[in-house]
Amino acid sequence: MNSEELNKEFLALKDTAYRYAVSMLHDSILAEDATQDLYEKLWRRRLFIRVKGFRSLMMTSIRNICLDLLRERERKQMKEPPNTLAAETPPEDAYLMQAVKRLIAELPEREREVIHLHDYEGLEYGEVAEIIGSSESAARMACSRARQKIKEELIKVMNYGL
Repeated sequence: MNSEELNKEFLALKDTAYRYAVSMLHDSILAEDATQDLYEKLWRRRLFIRVKGFRSLMMTSIRNICLDLLRERERKQMKEPPNTLAAETPPEDAYLMQAVKRLIAELPEREREVIHLHDYEGLEYGEVAEIIGSSESAARMACSRARQKIKEELIKVMNYGL
C-alpha cells in the first residue's frame, strides 16, 4: 500500500477507530493519542499492508493499543474520578440515556466491546469476531448477554428498584 492509499483508507476509518478507543478507554484525550499512535504504526508498515482487510487490521490494532494503555493505567494504579451528574434534573430521555451508558460501562470488557462494535459501529458479527479474536457465535452470544443484562437493569431502574 502506498502513502496515498494509506491516507485515503485511514481517513475513511479514523472516526470509527477513535469512537472504539473512547469506548474502551473512557477518555477522549487518550483515545486521540491511541488513534495517532495507530496512524504512526500503520505509516511505518505501509509497504507491508494490503488494502483488503484494512478495516479489520485497523480495528484490531486500535483494540490492542487500547488494551496496552489500560494495562499501563492499571500498573500505575491511576483511577479516573467518577462522573458527576448535573445539579438540575435532566429530562427522562436524557436520564435513560445516561443510565444505558452507565450500564454499558459496567458490563464485562468483552461484552462491552462487542455491543459497541456491533450496535454503535454497525459492524457485522463476523467482523466483530475477527477483531476480538473469537468465533462469530461467541460474538453473538456476548452481544445477547450484554443486551439482556442492560434490559434487566433498565427494568429495575424503571420500576424504581422494586
